Amino acid sequence: MRTILTLVFLLLIISVQYANSQNYANILNGRYYYLPPTSLKDDDQEINFYELRIQTTFPIELKNGNTIGIKPRYNTYSLKTENSDLKNLQLHTIKIPFFIYWKLGKSRWSSYIDVSPKLNSDFKNITGRHFQIGGMVIMYYEKRKDFIWQFGLFYNQDTYGPFFMPLFGFYRIKENSYFEALLPAYLIYERRLSHKFYAGFELELRGETFRLGDSQYENSFVSQLGENKLTFLTEPRIFIDYYITKHFILYLKPGMRLFHKYEHYTEGDERIEDSEYIQGTLKNSFYAEIGVALRFRYDEE
Repeated sequence: MRTILTLVFLLLIISVQYANSQNYANILNGRYYYLPPTSLKDDDQEINFYELRIQTTFPIELKNGNTIGIKPRYNTYSLKTENSDLKNLQLHTIKIPFFIYWKLGKSRWSSYIDVSPKLNSDFKNITGRHFQIGGMVIMYYEKRKDFIWQFGLFYNQDTYGPFFMPLFGFYRIKENSYFEALLPAYLIYERRLSHKFYAGFELELRGETFRLGDSQYENSFVSQLGENKLTFLTEPRIFIDYYITKHFILYLKPGMRLFHKYEHYTEGDERIEDSEYIQGTLKNSFYAEIGVALRFRYDEE
């Protein structure tokens, strides 16, 4: 019974990375992250960082405006150095969130739920311990047509154990602008400049843990969260979107990467000081996200 209740709990609690309610849905989204050669805060040796993401969304509209679907995603990250005494880090995420957006009858309430199984790994000697499951639930209250409160709970079963984060915010829609805050995870302000150009500001906090199958320390993992589990990778950035056609866009997001770290931990969640991998906190630096997307806006006809 305890196992059944735990499974039900996991299915009800859901995941986003982050499940924001932006003013659009990207049916297909590919993005490349450019970070100039950098170094660790305690080491001047040059490190090259690489990140690529591919995301899709497959929604199915039901009656009364309800929606279900899946949002498959693949991310790959790498840290490389010329130091032959250290292994390069090559990490991957495969994530398949199952989501539902449901209006609660004729009331002002609605909800978003997703359950998100994922593989966070170096893709070496993969076992069941390389898989994680997370989820999130967000409740929406429509105070008026252009202003909606939102609050919920984020959960993920990380390599070190369960992680919970309460979420709270709102979003407001005006004729030429959109603002959303889902704190502490995400914030966006978008302004329509013309029918071809949109611009704005985003702030996102994120962090992952990855099980390693190629380490001399069995079942060890790499974490972006630090020993306190709250040092999130923080990305303040501006953006500009160019709509080549009504639904196909190019975008550029220059910004800063703060608290960007990769640290090696034992299975027992103790930091490994003499790791065979590159590890530590990267210096705060400029970065740029370049992407293409097939996008459908909620504010169009």
